Amino acid sequence: MYASEFRRQVARLNRCHCSTCELSIFVHATPPPAVCPYCRSTLERTEVELPLAEEAAFPSLEETRARLDKLYHRPPKWLAWSISTVAVVMLATSVFMQLRSVGNYFYQPLVSIYSLVAGIFVVSRFLISSLYMAPRNVGYEPTISVLVPCMNEEGVIRQTIERIFGARYPEEKIEVICVNDGSTDNTLELMLAAQTLHPNLIIVDFEKNRGLSHAWAVGVLLARGEYIVCVDSDTFIFPGALQKMVQGFVDPSVGGVSGHCDVENAATNLLTQMQDVRYYFSYKVMKAAESVYGTVSCLPGCFSAYRRVCVLHVLDEWLNTKIMGEYGNFGDDRSLTNFILRDYKIVYDDQALATTIAPENWKQYVRQQARWSRSYLREVIKVGKWMWKKHPVPALSWYAMMWMPIIEPVVMSMALVVAPIMAALAGSGNLAFSYILGVIAITAVWTLQYWEQTGRKYWWTGFLYTLSYMVFFSWQVYWALATVKGKKWGTR
Repeated sequence: MYASEFRRQVARLNRCHCSTCELSIFVHATPPPAVCPYCRSTLERTEVELPLAEEAAFPSLEETRARLDKLYHRPPKWLAWSISTVAVVMLATSVFMQLRSVGNYFYQPLVSIYSLVAGIFVVSRFLISSLYMAPRNVGYEPTISVLVPCMNEEGVIRQTIERIFGARYPEEKIEVICVNDGSTDNTLELMLAAQTLHPNLIIVDFEKNRGLSHAWAVGVLLARGEYIVCVDSDTFIFPGALQKMVQGFVDPSVGGVSGHCDVENAATNLLTQMQDVRYYFSYKVMKAAESVYGTVSCLPGCFSAYRRVCVLHVLDEWLNTKIMGEYGNFGDDRSLTNFILRDYKIVYDDQALATTIAPENWKQYVRQQARWSRSYLREVIKVGKWMWKKHPVPALSWYAMMWMPIIEPVVMSMALVVAPIMAALAGSGNLAFSYILGVIAITAVWTLQYWEQTGRKYWWTGFLYTLSYMVFFSWQVYWALATVKGKKWGTR
């Protein structure tokens, strides 16, 4: 009787090991792979018995709905109207100042032209995003494989896994593949604990760190679902988000879909609040505008989906990306997006909701931004070679974005340092005032729109984001250029 009771309290897992590639694949109820996904050699198979883990704490449906209500609690109509009016007045004032300062085009043409183009670009994003419509929910429920790569995430990985299985996608149509990329903490043990309770969970363990691109690649090679859903190890998806995410694939010309992420830990400090405001703008305005033409330029690794056959088609090319003739861990989310964007549409679904944990200290945030800047620089020239083949509107937007971040620090220096000196010597108007007013106006528009749409009272931290960008992060593009061959994850 004791032995029988013991058997009911343990889970029998299959460990499939490749000594050549130094990886192990743990499966529970799913069929064990026969060969290594990399070298194709026969895997050594052994049985592992683990005690059943305790059920993890998981938010109830009522708690989830309360969380959503808190995330999106719009202010009263009179306040929303007032916010919109202030934003429009600020923007109109900025345009007026730009037209009034037409004389500046003769002695500071770079600053003036840049300011004009940047203003048109931002305004166009708002106008085009107003035409955005999320993919219609037609009840499409294909097979999916959710891929979760991670490294040293013992604090959150269990919750991430539980949230995925709690997202209410049909159990017979979902598998979850977690990749442990050489973690040195208890990440693998927590993954295995979750696997004892979830037979559809597959775990890949890299004995040594191989990088994010390889973590994604092995998951794609093992996946059996028609679509790949990428979820960061610190991203928590809401119930129904997976069902909504795949609706965009009803259109056979769509190769990828971006979900919407808010900042889970926004209440922690000013830095996380600032990022939450910025996240909202980057999704609800920037991605929404790009989605109108099916040209979303980056499917974020935190929560996005791909048509698996599209990924397999470019996998070797993406995995073996070179930078300056050198191989490395360069195949990130932006790179993979652009490989697929060449031939397919990429869209955004603002109803596929998730939250993600943002950096809580400036050191980690600086490293993250440096990695994102390097990713941008690696892709900007590559995509420019074929983006002209797309619709003219997103093509023009892309070519504007190609050079704007690179010359922006120079423009700011000329507007805020050189121009005042020249104005003092010439006795003319000060270009710095109109430049700063324009920056404030544009920031006011997107931060106030954030407040009007979400009701989150820390909207004003968007101005802190703009200030930090002008003082420091805009210059980081040059550091990224100098370290463009960097291969680290960037946030550890």
